[in-house]
Amino acid sequence: MLKRSLLAASLGLAVLALAPTAHAQSRNSIEIRQSGYANELAARVDGHRNRLSLEQRGVRQFISTLQDGTRNGAQVSQEGGDNQAGLSQQGRRNRVVIGQEGWLNDAFSSQSGYGNVVGVAQIGEGHQAITHQEGSNNALGVIQIGRGQFTDVHQSGSGNVTLVIQGGF
Repeated sequence: MLKRSLLAASLGLAVLALAPTAHAQSRNSIEIRQSGYANELAARVDGHRNRLSLEQRGVRQFISTLQDGTRNGAQVSQEGGDNQAGLSQQGRRNRVVIGQEGWLNDAFSSQSGYGNVVGVAQIGEGHQAITHQEGSNNALGVIQIGRGQFTDVHQSGSGNVTLVIQGGF
């Protein structure tokens, strides 16, 4: 399952490299909703105080985002099965929230900088959450409810906080 995830993460970065860039000043907002089968979404946003709100419902959905700047926020909601969300942020005081419900969903989060926060909530079976944070005073939390869950957490720097909760039903 980890091999599949690494392949998906690599593919996500390749797709993201080709995505158009939105150069933003401040306080911009993007909201996208998709439903169905095998939808893909790639977004790249530079600037500060920008917000992404992405929602996908269905099977084999894919999200890949990159935000560069300060005080940016991203919120992803995926319902269904075999979905993947990969979010990357660079800068300081950025926020990521990923919520997935269903089966065999994958969440990837990468942040570099300081004062960043990531939260992942997964409900169902066979999910995996992989989080990376580099820098200081960052916080991350992963909550997984269901059977067959997997979490991989990497933090480097000082003053970082981690919370992981796994439980069955």
